[in-house]
Amino acid sequence: MKAVDVDSKTLPQRPAAGVIQRFDNKSSACPSTTSLGMIARTYPDAIEFSARAAGMTGMIMLIGLMSAAFAFWVSDQVLTLELENGRSVISFLSFPFVIIVFFHGIYSAIKYTRIELYRPKDEPTIFDRYNRKVYRIYREVYPGWLGTFKKWPMKMAEHDWNLIYAEHHAIVNATGSSVTRMHSLIFNVQKSTSDPTVVDSFAIGTSIQMGEVTVPAVWEHIRRFMEENGPHLPPGEVIEQRREPQTFLQCMAATGPYGSNFKNWWRDHTAMMIVGLLFFPITFPMMTLMGIFSWMAVKTARPVVWPSYVLDAIR
Repeated sequence: MKAVDVDSKTLPQRPAAGVIQRFDNKSSACPSTTSLGMIARTYPDAIEFSARAAGMTGMIMLIGLMSAAFAFWVSDQVLTLELENGRSVISFLSFPFVIIVFFHGIYSAIKYTRIELYRPKDEPTIFDRYNRKVYRIYREVYPGWLGTFKKWPMKMAEHDWNLIYAEHHAIVNATGSSVTRMHSLIFNVQKSTSDPTVVDSFAIGTSIQMGEVTVPAVWEHIRRFMEENGPHLPPGEVIEQRREPQTFLQCMAATGPYGSNFKNWWRDHTAMMIVGLLFFPITFPMMTLMGIFSWMAVKTARPVVWPSYVLDAIR
């Protein structure tokens, strides 16, 4: 492919983080469209997006427990350093630091475990162009320490499409060696046509799936479907037949290159497999834990059923 020089002055100047772009429901945002395989079902005049990325079940719990383990390790290292310096009493600055880090680790372990267990099997969103409505089923997750111990109810929301506008959001993740941007497609719901107060917001897809180019493309497919009687699926895409893993071995195969899945991963993700094999003592325990957590999440998942009036509305 021939490289093409692009004059940076002709490119839109966008911030590194925050709201990158606010989309217009009536104007094209991208020449191409995609659903990234997130459309789970189609109806005569509606499409249903799934919120579950294949093979990602169990990852949130793994991240939470790893964060907790790291927090406990940091606390232990600070305490050990204090004692090795001959201090019988922890210094004024070290004590609150250790307490904060330790309890943050407990908070991460509890919250991220709760997010995975007893969650809905999916948190779908339906775009209904016949009635110009958007329906979604989701679990309300309350923030903070007190929210962690509250009941997280499963809810359904219904919004008028005319009160919704979409935005491209980005956040910056910085490590010691790199800086990356995580992208997301956010839908905001206004209180009314005359009152721009945002009363609800939700996302389509996850930052793992989304990128700087794919966010506008996913939005453009939804926009064309709702505003221009566009196709249910982008050109060349089909609805993937998702089979939820049920047994322990199926959960392991869904989250890692185990069994017959090894050949498929080697064919489709060769570079990643080579790295995984080189760091086998690290990657194998992590994938095994993720498979175990995935099995726990599957066994505790709650079924999702659309109310009959929604199914009647989308014909």
